Amino acid sequence: MVVVYAVDAAGATGEVLGAGTLIEPEFVLVDPPLNEVLAQQPRAVRVGVFAAEDGIAEVIDVARVRVVPDAAELVLLELAAFSAAPVRGVPVVLQEDPLGFPRFVQPSTAEIVAAVRVVLAEAPPPTLPEIPVEDPLRFIFRLFGG
Repeated sequence: MVVVYAVDAAGATGEVLGAGTLIEPEFVLVDPPLNEVLAQQPRAVRVGVFAAEDGIAEVIDVARVRVVPDAAELVLLELAAFSAAPVRGVPVVLQEDPLGFPRFVQPSTAEIVAAVRVVLAEAPPPTLPEIPVEDPLRFIFRLFGG
């Protein structure tokens, strides 16, 4: 599970903006409708990556918001650090060499875009929390009056 948070001018984690899918250790595919918003106007964001079954909860800064050329619905967040959580991956079908040699044949850009669109189509409908979300790193400070 990946949650996308706003980052304010002071660098603090803000409100929940949406969700995404960890497709590679360094890339999150942004789910609708946030993908459309970030494609039009990128902004500072941070992600929370959670994998309960693996005991992983990470907060990772986003180094760059990237929009795939000629596929504006595909918005990727390039993470500032690799996530340790399991990745969804991209279902690219690797083609065999026509001569039968056991070498890797690179998929085309169109094939990669089509595979990423499959992942985007699997995204569940957006649901945002009904309660305000604070900076997840600051909850413990509240125990001490902070």
